[in-house]
Amino acid sequence: MDERMREVSEAGNVNDLYELIQQNPYVLKRIDEFPFVDTPLHRAASGGHIDFAMEIVNLKPSFLRKLNPSGFSPMHLALQNDKILVASELLKVDKDLVRVKGKGGLTPLHLAVEKGNLDLVAEFLDACPECITDVTIQGQTALHIAAIFNNFDALELLIRWLQKTTHKDGDIWEEEVLNKKDRTGNTVLHLAASINHCRMVKLLVKCKTVMKNKINMNGQTPLEMLEGQDDTRETESALRQPGRCFKANTKFACRSLADSLRKESSCAEKLQKFLARQNNKISNGMRDAMLVVAALILTASFQACLSPPGGLGQGDGNMNSTMSPNSRVGLSTMLPTNFGFTFAMNTATFLTSTCMVFFLLPDEAITPLTVPLLLLILCYVNSVLLVSPFEFDSIALLIGAVGSYIFVSWPKILDLCYRRRPTFWLGTIKNVLLIILLLCVTVLPVGKIVCSIKGC
Repeated sequence: MDERMREVSEAGNVNDLYELIQQNPYVLKRIDEFPFVDTPLHRAASGGHIDFAMEIVNLKPSFLRKLNPSGFSPMHLALQNDKILVASELLKVDKDLVRVKGKGGLTPLHLAVEKGNLDLVAEFLDACPECITDVTIQGQTALHIAAIFNNFDALELLIRWLQKTTHKDGDIWEEEVLNKKDRTGNTVLHLAASINHCRMVKLLVKCKTVMKNKINMNGQTPLEMLEGQDDTRETESALRQPGRCFKANTKFACRSLADSLRKESSCAEKLQKFLARQNNKISNGMRDAMLVVAALILTASFQACLSPPGGLGQGDGNMNSTMSPNSRVGLSTMLPTNFGFTFAMNTATFLTSTCMVFFLLPDEAITPLTVPLLLLILCYVNSVLLVSPFEFDSIALLIGAVGSYIFVSWPKILDLCYRRRPTFWLGTIKNVLLIILLLCVTVLPVGKIVCSIKGC
């Protein structure tokens, strides 16, 4: 860039810019030919000349991503010089500018976190949620940078955003970004412990997805990062709370990938591996076809429960009969032996097809469809007990519903636990316990109604 263009850019004079273009129409094109160059946009962004900067963007959009010889884009320079309005205007032109990596792999989000500009951090995350996953050449995320620069407010904002985002990959980010290791193997929790920042440590250990016992390249857990520091009692207390952090030489500390791979597979892991491999072999077209067939079998088996062979007792309306008028009304007319055999086969068909639906559904569809499928199982078990010639109480209904849910869901749970990180186990166990509790609360009153209808 010649001296005249540099002066015009630093002054931010749009009229002088067009005079230079009239004198030499190729002036901007020649600047753009250099791979690393200080463009007029770099100068305007550094000086905070919004109108001039936007005029350059209009004429030469490629300057937006151009790095200068120091390794910074116009967005980087605007942030370094606290020209926030310029940065906001550039973001409106291209939301992905927040992901442009400069010297050291730093992105504009990293710089905003480093400077502690919370409004701009929030604006960047809202414009381009994917920027939360960007790392520097040191492997550091925006959360690492917040911890390194002792910026609690920025770290809290980033964590709360991860917990609240509705992005389709939000659940993956919440686990992976919070547990991301930098080049030296340190997570954000390691860094917070290394500077004995009690508030940061407390904030992180309260996050359910944070793995509290990861080991860095030096073989240290976050708890061991406190050793040798002064006045660590409060921070150590937060890390030592039940279910939280341990030292590296305990069995509760997270194993390295190498240790995990060297360990011989247990029977449960072999079963998980088998299910995961079978799931991965199924193509999308085959998955769709199998879901349709499973749904048809599910419908037919449920209909067989509502309309059993031989029909249901209708009652004769004889008020002088010595038998209770309702003793056989609504019950299957089959002999108990035939009923037991027929409905054992039908129930096996129903539960197997439901299990197939669970297993074949994409991971993202499991959560919203769990409750409807669970209620369908409950309705089936309830319907069988209503038409059965045998007498059952509410405990039988509860056992049948809980057992059926466990039967149809365990293959998918094992598959997910094998393919996802270990922290998925905790969430899965909690969800199963909550569903079983829901069944207990729902089934017992229903069982009493069934018993009263059948005269138990």
